[in-house]
Amino acid sequence: MRPVEIQIHQVSGQLGLNITQPNINLKITAPDIQMKTTPANLELTIEPPEIFIDSREAFDSMGLQGTYSYANSLAQEAKQAAVQGIERRVSIMRQMEDPQSGSVGQVVAAASQPPEKEVVIGLSPSVRPSISAKLGTVKGTYTPARIDATVHEGKIVNNFTWGRVDIYMEREPSIDIKT
Repeated sequence: MRPVEIQIHQVSGQLGLNITQPNINLKITAPDIQMKTTPANLELTIEPPEIFIDSREAFDSMGLQGTYSYANSLAQEAKQAAVQGIERRVSIMRQMEDPQSGSVGQVVAAASQPPEKEVVIGLSPSVRPSISAKLGTVKGTYTPARIDATVHEGKIVNNFTWGRVDIYMEREPSIDIKT
């Protein structure tokens, strides 16, 4: 018998790997904030106070009169002088009618004396000036500050791909036996 020779030829199998790496593709847009500020504003309207001083009566009391006041006082004096003159003439005429009053010359001489006039000039007024006042005002208009903001949101876009491992047979295992 002859020895039997067995030949075994073995080929190992081989696996292949197809690897796809994971991938993250992030796209980020930052938020956009637009701000507009308006400052506070204060507007003041001021009406100043007024003081009214009427010193006509004070000046009149010192003999320092204005044009109209002086004209009025002269008119009053003229009126009084006319009335007094008429009264004097009437009185003279009555004296001339009366035989006991003396001669006509004596009556006329007595009547020809000028009347005394008293002039008063003062250094300080006897009447106070009239003083009045109107108060001033302050009006304000206030506008508060403002902040107007517009916000555009940011965005995050994510393109994510999972990683992958594909296994395939690159070479099939085999056993070949020959006798």
